[in-house]
Amino acid sequence: MTTNPTIPLTTPVKAVNIGAELFADALRTQGVEAIQLQWQPPPAALAEFQGSLAKMRAGKSAQRIAAANGRAIAALNAADPWWIDMKPAIEVVPGLKRNMILKSGPPLPWEKSCPTQQNGVINGILHEGLADTPEAAVELIRQGKVEVASANDYAIVGPGAGILTPSMIVNVVEDRATGKRGFCAPFEGPNQGGLCGWGTYSPEIRRFLLELNDTIGPLLSRILRAEGGIAVRQIITRGVEMGDETHTRQDAEGLILINRLLFLLMKHEPSPSAARDACVDFLEKTERFFHPIGMASAMSVTQSLKNIEDSTIVTTLCGNGVEYGIKVSALGDQWFTAPSPQLTGMYLASDAKAGDTLPWIGDSSVLEAVGLGGFAAAASPAVARLLGRTFGDAVAQSRELAEICLTANRNFLVPALDYNGSPTGIDILKVLETGILPAIHGGMISKTGLRVGAGVARVPLACFSGAFKTYLNQLFKIQ
Repeated sequence: MTTNPTIPLTTPVKAVNIGAELFADALRTQGVEAIQLQWQPPPAALAEFQGSLAKMRAGKSAQRIAAANGRAIAALNAADPWWIDMKPAIEVVPGLKRNMILKSGPPLPWEKSCPTQQNGVINGILHEGLADTPEAAVELIRQGKVEVASANDYAIVGPGAGILTPSMIVNVVEDRATGKRGFCAPFEGPNQGGLCGWGTYSPEIRRFLLELNDTIGPLLSRILRAEGGIAVRQIITRGVEMGDETHTRQDAEGLILINRLLFLLMKHEPSPSAARDACVDFLEKTERFFHPIGMASAMSVTQSLKNIEDSTIVTTLCGNGVEYGIKVSALGDQWFTAPSPQLTGMYLASDAKAGDTLPWIGDSSVLEAVGLGGFAAAASPAVARLLGRTFGDAVAQSRELAEICLTANRNFLVPALDYNGSPTGIDILKVLETGILPAIHGGMISKTGLRVGAGVARVPLACFSGAFKTYLNQLFKIQ
């Protein structure tokens, strides 16, 4: 009896492993490229939804949902956000009032808010001159004379603590396909946090906020209006091809935009001036200058996705350090919340540990809602390394998240995905059918209001199950 001889392979072996990672590790030790998919069986908690999901996937319900989501996909692909202005929030944000302080994440009673946001709100009241002491600021809140609200409910992205006061400058981005706008305060110089991001306040932070209002903002506003704005989508398109996933990393996008702005400063302010010098200094010191503009861009797009009857696409993802919440297109501005998840990743300091960091806080995962951040992980080897992962892990993450998305965004072509678009349009039905939860990238913030690392988290399942139950009751009356 003879056996077949071993036939040598003429091409390199590549493996995709599902399940225990030790099998992928064994292949890697032999020089075989192996991608580990982070798959697990859907949670048992999903079993109660399978009957209703099956009904919705059949007949007229399926047709209605497909048509609605088709409109959402069209809006995503047609989105054309432009950075058009920088103005004090009170002048450009609809519905904002003089006695309002906004913060990141879903609405939450003052007593339940995390100390980082409480501190930030108090500092915002002091900055606005509504109170002279922290004690007086808290009394204004308790008496209802100062309203604390969710930035997201006003189309504002609040990164980190997300503190936004009426007088603070915001970037204004408009989706020219629909006219919808998104807003986000610029980072406050080299510390990239300050009042808006970390809720901190000092004479130095106050001076810089006033400089933004009096000098930097007005000059950049004049330039933007004279130029008719700056197209943001083209910058992100190039940045994704150059290694940015636009949430944790915006290096290429920042260089593209700052290069353009320096030229425009010379064009519109040819003679040396204090305003031009202040702008150049600001751009040079603010390493992540593009990030707030990218977030405002994503907000303008998600505003275009809201209130599409029957659509199951997610329009909001954000947290406040206590709760994490989502919104769904067909359900408008209703919040669906669960305890905010903890990020895992790499720390900047060797003595930092998980117990030092807040659960997810900030609105920056609006970027994931349009297919960037965790969904575009395959675009950024540098972010994979920063998170303590391999590039293969990043590619696997993007491919996995495609299973819960409605489309691939043709505006963000990812080289490592064979130039397919990044997975875009999170569908609550697909999340519940597969058990795959959206992965969100972001900074890890300490309980004292400092950025201590970069990480990734998964959006809680309860957000989607809660939204689905409401979707059924309100729209389809399926028991």
